[in-house]
Amino acid sequence: MSSTTPSENEWLIMEVLWESGTPLTASGIIEQLKGIKEVSPKTIRALINRLLKKEIIGFSVDSHDSRVYHYFPKKSKETCLEEKSE
Repeated sequence: MSSTTPSENEWLIMEVLWESGTPLTASGIIEQLKGIKEVSPKTIRALINRLLKKEIIGFSVDSHDSRVYHYFPKKSKETCLEEKSE
């Protein structure tokens, strides 16, 4: 598996972002994952940081609060599936 494809746990975060259709905050992602996977908020934030380093997701800073980031996918699900199958 290439280092630019999401791991199994990272894939869950990507699914949330792809399905959302709009950028989500870390809190929004954590809320969406409740009940799907028992992962701590701290772990989810670490996974988000890994996805940022892999450049699979990007972020924008909230215009009202510079401490809030809105995350969005930079790669489509199809692209990630293609890269994973290589």
